[in-house]
Amino acid sequence: MVIAADSPATLSSAIARWVAELDIATVPPEVRDAARKALINSVGTAAAAYRLPDVQRGIEVVREEQASGPASVLMAGVKTAPMLALLPNTSLFNTLSQEETHIASGTHPAETTVPLLLTLGERLHSSGERLLEALIAGIEVTVACASMELTPNVKVDNCFGPAVYGTIGAAAAGAKLAGLDAASTANALGLAANLTGGLSECVHVGTNEYHFTVPHSSVSGYLAVALARQGAVAAPTAFEGHAGFYQLFGGVARDRLAAHDVVADVGGRLGRVWAATELIYKPYPVYFFNQSLVDGAKRIRETDGFDPASIESVELQIGTFAEASGGRNEPPFADRDSALGASGFCVASMLRRGTLTLTDTEDIAAPDILGLLERTQISGGGGLMTARILVRSSGGRELRFDADTEGRDYRLGLPEVEEIYRGAAANNYSDSQAERVLDRLRRIEQLVDVASLVEEMVLDEPAR
Repeated sequence: MVIAADSPATLSSAIARWVAELDIATVPPEVRDAARKALINSVGTAAAAYRLPDVQRGIEVVREEQASGPASVLMAGVKTAPMLALLPNTSLFNTLSQEETHIASGTHPAETTVPLLLTLGERLHSSGERLLEALIAGIEVTVACASMELTPNVKVDNCFGPAVYGTIGAAAAGAKLAGLDAASTANALGLAANLTGGLSECVHVGTNEYHFTVPHSSVSGYLAVALARQGAVAAPTAFEGHAGFYQLFGGVARDRLAAHDVVADVGGRLGRVWAATELIYKPYPVYFFNQSLVDGAKRIRETDGFDPASIESVELQIGTFAEASGGRNEPPFADRDSALGASGFCVASMLRRGTLTLTDTEDIAAPDILGLLERTQISGGGGLMTARILVRSSGGRELRFDADTEGRDYRLGLPEVEEIYRGAAANNYSDSQAERVLDRLRRIEQLVDVASLVEEMVLDEPAR
């Protein structure tokens, strides 16, 4: 169903109608395939992140609460209340920083949706087909809300977009999986708009609060659905109103917002432009704007006769998104997360080592990488996603890369995403467990009970 441009509904009710009426049987096959691919990538990133510090912090919070319940802490197998489980569960999906990305909206619409659906789906014993249907709803609503015409292209100057907009998508997905009608779904969406949050200062200074604001978005989405199921209501104009969501998190002036047809803008996208097919995937576990730079560094390193030891200087040009999101971060790096956005660090690792893995990103004080960083200059390139490299080496040799002309399309195919999954999962899963989980994900629509997938994801080697 496509919402008519002249619909008199508020945005909450317009989105809710679309979500409630969404039927996976009518969703184009390529969209179902794209959502399945996002699910595979998401679970791989979760498997890789299990032993990272912020995930373990969330698990320890759960243990300290000593609360039993029907929800699993993913991979650990610990049972607790769903809203407690969602803290470490969602941290699993966003701590590695190899999640899917919707570039135009500046969101990661699967990373907040998938953990909520696994947690709620386990509790409700939902089928895999229902989970996939709800995942499509969550992805599409997240991106549609973040694509409102008056919101800035670089949302990180206003808020942490993946958390803020992800809360809305998580609520939409949860409402769909729980079988809420349109009226209750509208209230869940409005409640989610009230419960969302996520400052972006951490991105600018290189700290990692987003590992907790993104999980908060899933907790808030879950809570919004639970309250709506109990009859809680929200302001119909929670999004477009005088003191609503877009005025605050979108940074939109009230006079412009009042004059804009938000319902037609956002609602008109749903069912017409499928965001799931627009997602890009990261070959490397760092911020998405560094992917082209790292690929460029890899290409330069593989040039005939190139010797990493001969590098005299490196010049990088980065885009406005990178500039706003930590691209210029310099050592000393406080922890792994402060290096993930640092364009110089990412390029230096690839130029010096030929790799940029989880292990490389943890090696934040490595002399080989930091030594090259001392000879790296970074400037702004003007464009949103500018990525240019100039490497000067001994003998006057110059090697260049420009993503505008040499970059690749990161809307990767299923075989490439499965390879990303395997590489990420290998950090904690055995090869046999990684393949067992992957097989279930490939056949998600035949899965009778999501709880069986959650059980399969528990580490073969029992957690502490």
